[in-house]
Amino acid sequence: MVALTGTIFKALINDATISATNAEYIIDAAISNINLYSKADLPLMGGAAGSKTVSLESDQYAAVLIAARAIYNGFYQGIDVPTIGGLSVTTPDVASNPAVLSEIRRAARQLAELDVSYG
Repeated sequence: MVALTGTIFKALINDATISATNAEYIIDAAISNINLYSKADLPLMGGAAGSKTVSLESDQYAAVLIAARAIYNGFYQGIDVPTIGGLSVTTPDVASNPAVLSEIRRAARQLAELDVSYG
């Protein structure tokens, strides 16, 4: 088992500006999406906000990090609304970004169990 925390995620993405609590939100969103697409039933993070942790198998840990990175880059990083020449540019939510969903589904497929039963 490998422990994943918001602090570890912050170090892996090299972003000291994100709070541990926001990193935990991203990790829980990644886990929830992995569960949705793979039926893996991974646990969400537990503990007090800012110091939550989740224990995962090595392959689960890797899949969650892939999904969390996609959510971070595709959603969290785009949270600012820049203004260019009077026009506001916004980033769509994570569910409407096909590149983010594709990355999450790819990670989830790695955990999905194959049905090898014979009829």
